[in-house]
Amino acid sequence: MKKRYWYGLQKETNPIGFGCWQIAGSHSIGGLPNGWGEVDTKEALHILITAINSGIDFFDTAQGYNSGKSEQLLGEAIKQTKKDVIVCTKIVLTDDEIKKQTLDLNFSNRVEESLKRLEKDRLDILLIHNPPDNIRWTEFDYTQIQELQKSGKIGTFGVSARGLNGAKNVVEAKFGTVLEWVFNVFERRPVSNLFPLIEQNKFNFIARSPLSRGLINPKYLTNTPIFNDDDFRSTLPADWVEWTLDSLKKIHANGVAADDIIRQSILYCIQNKAVTSTIIGIRTTRQLEDILKMNTLNIHSECLNNNFLDGVPECFPKWA
Repeated sequence: MKKRYWYGLQKETNPIGFGCWQIAGSHSIGGLPNGWGEVDTKEALHILITAINSGIDFFDTAQGYNSGKSEQLLGEAIKQTKKDVIVCTKIVLTDDEIKKQTLDLNFSNRVEESLKRLEKDRLDILLIHNPPDNIRWTEFDYTQIQELQKSGKIGTFGVSARGLNGAKNVVEAKFGTVLEWVFNVFERRPVSNLFPLIEQNKFNFIARSPLSRGLINPKYLTNTPIFNDDDFRSTLPADWVEWTLDSLKKIHANGVAADDIIRQSILYCIQNKAVTSTIIGIRTTRQLEDILKMNTLNIHSECLNNNFLDGVPECFPKWA
């Protein structure tokens, strides 16, 4: 596949990236599960190493993924392969930073913690992780980030937004050069609400959740998903899950074969030129093998006509 250009980095990567949340293992926040369940650390490291050696060159992680466990595993994989990949990590703002609209004096220390776990001298991309949608980025004091850029600790920066309005606020304020938000066949609002802004302002867009929390899976055409208590998906709203599965059955009825649903859903994301990277969470060797097969595809000749989305709303009606 043709590589995509990163504004602010002057580098290119393959359009299919690796989302590292799924390999972080079981963890919780406020008593609720915040991971995807237990993982075998050795297998997770093997998967990362194989991905890097196979040409995947963009990785998305976060401090909040099991207290940096995801960052640590990625750092070990990069050290062992000695390959040049682009790493994006995310840091959560403190309540005080949100209230005062400025970064705490220790923010630089939090960046150093990520660098240490990743065993890198520089973060290619630093994102603020899921801040409130109403933050006024034009007034937010991010001097420390600018200083970290000047010193070479950070390449570029931006926001992994919580909601659509928050995502729009980031781009309109030109806060950095990178926006991460949801984009998939069941959340298509970015096409009209974000992509024109992104192209106008020369932003990079990271499409997260391209498989809608893993629910875009042919096995759910006939089986009801059951998630373990340590899988955050056990807390998903039941009405949203039901709507998503109904929508999955619609695209199947519209002509997408069961064994082609995942491929077509990913291709739908990366065929949009505004998308710099589509990050796919990978937990098993089999999943990685399936994704690697897509790197040889020709996007324009492989994608189906969007008629396969006939009758499927652009998003969950309650979010419209």
